[in-house]
Amino acid sequence: MIASDKVLAKLDFSAVRERLRNHCMLPGAKELAEALVPESELRTVRALLRETDEGKILLRINPLFSVRGAREIRPYLERCDRGGTLNPEELLEIRDTLKTARRLKNTLIDGGQSGKDQYSELYTLRETVDGIVPQKEIEDDISRSISEDGDINDRASEELARLRKAKGISQQRIKESLDGILRNPSYQKMLQDNVITSRGDRYVVPIKMEYSSAFPGIVHDQSASGATLFIEPMAVVQLGNELREITLKENREVQKILQQLTAKVTARIPEILLLNEALIKLDFILAKARLSEDMEAGSPLVMNKQEVKLIGARHPLLTGPVVPISVGLGMDDQFLIITGPNTGGKTVTLKTIGLMAVMMQSGLHIPAESDSRLGIFTRIFVDIGDEQSVEQSLSTFSAHMTNIVDITREADSRSLVLLDELGAGTDPGEGAALAMAILAELLERGSCGVATTHYGALKTFAYNTPGVENASVEFNPETLKPTYRLLTGIPGRSNALAIAQRLGLGSSILEKARSFISERDTKESDLLENLEDTQREIELKKRSVEEEQKKAEHKAAELKKKNLELEEKYEDIMRKAKEEAVDVVRQARLEAEGIIKEIKEAQKKERREQEAALEKTRQGLKKLSEKVYETEYTGKNKSGPKPGQVEPGQTVYMPNLRQKGQVLQKPDNNNEVLVQTGILKVSVPLSEIRLVDETRKPEHFAKTIQGTFGLSKAVNLRSEIDLRGKLVEEGILMLDKYLDDAVITGINQVSVIHGKGTGALRAGIHQFLKRHPHVAAYRLGEFGEGDSGVTIVELK
Repeated sequence: MIASDKVLAKLDFSAVRERLRNHCMLPGAKELAEALVPESELRTVRALLRETDEGKILLRINPLFSVRGAREIRPYLERCDRGGTLNPEELLEIRDTLKTARRLKNTLIDGGQSGKDQYSELYTLRETVDGIVPQKEIEDDISRSISEDGDINDRASEELARLRKAKGISQQRIKESLDGILRNPSYQKMLQDNVITSRGDRYVVPIKMEYSSAFPGIVHDQSASGATLFIEPMAVVQLGNELREITLKENREVQKILQQLTAKVTARIPEILLLNEALIKLDFILAKARLSEDMEAGSPLVMNKQEVKLIGARHPLLTGPVVPISVGLGMDDQFLIITGPNTGGKTVTLKTIGLMAVMMQSGLHIPAESDSRLGIFTRIFVDIGDEQSVEQSLSTFSAHMTNIVDITREADSRSLVLLDELGAGTDPGEGAALAMAILAELLERGSCGVATTHYGALKTFAYNTPGVENASVEFNPETLKPTYRLLTGIPGRSNALAIAQRLGLGSSILEKARSFISERDTKESDLLENLEDTQREIELKKRSVEEEQKKAEHKAAELKKKNLELEEKYEDIMRKAKEEAVDVVRQARLEAEGIIKEIKEAQKKERREQEAALEKTRQGLKKLSEKVYETEYTGKNKSGPKPGQVEPGQTVYMPNLRQKGQVLQKPDNNNEVLVQTGILKVSVPLSEIRLVDETRKPEHFAKTIQGTFGLSKAVNLRSEIDLRGKLVEEGILMLDKYLDDAVITGINQVSVIHGKGTGALRAGIHQFLKRHPHVAAYRLGEFGEGDSGVTIVELK
């Protein structure tokens, strides 16, 4: 046991468990909350914290996720196991629980598998519900047999439906007979009221007392006044008997149905118990997550050593504005001694440290900054509050000392020890000596801990003892109130004289009081005051630096945001420019396809007309090629380059000549450039040349168009193309040009040789052929045609 129930209560963990219990829905989960205790195994603690982490993630994904709909069914299952029969309401609660379990499993398991990645990372929660075996058949049987109001449905069995139909007919015959009696004039004066009612499953009519002997029938009841008798007429007694027999058979059939449903539940008790346990655990995990959200808590770093580093920790039970504390133990300082005035927050600090450790080791998040760290303690000891016992005749000091004796016997290097007002309740000199000896013993044992005290000797002990550090709760002498801030490295003062002076105590009395204080104590007090002033200055500078840092971070964030906006604008401009270029190319391709169609029609004409049409087409394609070329290479360079941008060896384009050339010399004084185009060398003004971006490879499209309609080459076109060894993109470009040539030449079927290999080239070619406008059909080659290494293409 890491901590006794008494220790957990002293640290307010019982109140935390009660808050956790209030977040649970199922009684079983509430029981888990009440029994929650800290664990000592590192792997177990991390697993419990992982549960809480995933619970918070789940609630963030789906805030309405809960076990709502599930019920406490364990007593019903126990009665089934003993051979009892469940009533309709109990069966409905079992059905609702089964339905809830199935729904939650579908959400966490099937939800993750169907692409809802937000659930796929919740490994612990998915493992919790993975063992649920849905009982859809039992759900359906109960729903079919029992209505939501708890009545047995007619369709529960054929026999029940038949009996209820017979019951309805019998009831109708009785009412018709009674209606005839009510309408009979000879009975009108005997009737107290003209109505049909029932008593004990028998239909009766109200007859005046004075006519009881004159009206034939069986008396079943009497009114409170005695003036009316409720009599079943003899004419319907036999019918009533028949109805009663049907009703008894109906009740037996209902009981039989309930027994059958109970038997189905009994047969599945092991699976339903596991299902119920999964729901209880899931409810408990969600309760831990909701408690974490309420406390604005988070998971600390769990260390495999005895260490406490709390940053901005807040006691979860304090209401209103809370001053967070930051404290460290187990690194350089093994023990912390806190001094300061009463009601300054020493005991709350002590409890906060202990409670954070207990909560973390119980799998609960702690209200502290996310970079807080806590180690695993195998024992946690606490001595807090007034331990005086009248029954055991123990004084406050004796009670404390009895507790501390146990602590010094059992504490070790993996223990956390928290001691409030150590050595108090006895002579200050002896009390301080005992306190120092106890701390020395705990230090030797390797324990970590915190002690609060008023003794000045312990401040000196902390200064002189390695591994022990002074700390204090800050006090504002101006307002005479504690600030509740924990100052590490500085011991506290009582501030008694300062408080007395502020409250108006006479100066002569204060002077006498100061005369009674030893010179050593005075020097010590002055030293402490100087230390506090120094600490205060450091804190002010620290806050100033932090504020400046925040401002710098804010400015950096603004600059980053502006940079992102500029990048987005740049990307938007580039995207629009690319879209415009793509539109130009697309339009060019459409025009090219139109020209191909004209060529096919031209082939049908006479030779002379065909040559004329083809010449016209060549000229159109030439202009189109130049238009595409200018679009690709000169879109942005419309004003010509500057002299410093032109170097020998560069490729340039001359729009006026519609030619591309290579620069031979730098621009002269007249800003003219010597350019070689083909076998010619010409001097061209800078304003009439455009730089060519070689990385963009624009000649591909122009060459494709020119090559596609190079008729002299197309006339000798082969009916196959070999693309083996080509990359997919390279092969598709060659195939595109080849198909255009084949269409112009009039070839109806071609063979595309791509080889077998990995199949990537074949797949890319088939994908391209699917959407090619001139392809009528395609297939893999057959035996003798190249098998799967060749694709046969039929052209339109």
